[in-house]
Amino acid sequence: MAGAVGTGILFSSAIMTGTAGPGSVLAWLLGGVFYTFIGFTYAEMSTTYPEAGGPSRYALYTHGWFTNTINSLAT
Repeated sequence: MAGAVGTGILFSSAIMTGTAGPGSVLAWLLGGVFYTFIGFTYAEMSTTYPEAGGPSRYALYTHGWFTNTINSLAT
């Protein structure tokens, strides 16, 4: 998650402000709220399934082997 937030702050803020104007502040706030909920989800999953592999294994437990295969090939 830190990589996505870091890249967004460095490269997209000027373009987003030029396109959305003052609405870009709302977009940043909503993005922060969404990332907070994603962080809570990862924290809950890590306490439920405390094993090596973490996020690459969560798709297996929540969506099955096919989705886990797609996830593992994408990373």
